[in-house]
Amino acid sequence: VWISVQDEDGTFADPHYVLDDFGVDQGWASVEEHPRFLISTVAGAAVDIVGFGPQGVVVARGRGDGTFEPARLVLNDFGAAQRWTSKKHLRLLADATGDGNPDIVGFGDEGVWVSHNDGDGRFEQAQLVCGAFGYNEDAGGWRVDRHPRFLADITGDGRVDLVGFGGPGVHVARNLFRRFRTR
Repeated sequence: VWISVQDEDGTFADPHYVLDDFGVDQGWASVEEHPRFLISTVAGAAVDIVGFGPQGVVVARGRGDGTFEPARLVLNDFGAAQRWTSKKHLRLLADATGDGNPDIVGFGDEGVWVSHNDGDGRFEQAQLVCGAFGYNEDAGGWRVDRHPRFLADITGDGRVDLVGFGGPGVHVARNLFRRFRTR
């Protein structure tokens, strides 16, 4: 991981190497196969690196000075070892509970899986919360290249809902806290 810190005048300093992880040399085959995000996993804390790697979810906590703690596997799920692939499955981070911390939301084979953030940057085991928006035909037959899916708070309650653009039109699943209901 390389960073380039912004100067006071709006320009960026020369990049420097800050972390020996999340690269091809460490088994992260491609951006397509192993998505990585910059997001604070704890409300109000520094930005962290969250990656969906070969073995699952990996987090490198930000120190707030442009550097990161060593990366660690925080959840044995959503990775290539668990058969999650970017060609079939979307994996995103958003606050599904309204507590200010991002949860992992994955559009898998059977539908939508959520792994709730426990408040300190770790994640609970994933749970199937909606039997729609998934890759399998009985979950809707959604495809990454044809059916965009988004997480947005369309009800104004502080929790993301599911919105998908499928074959016949727009599909919505309202967030009912620990599960989603389709209309």
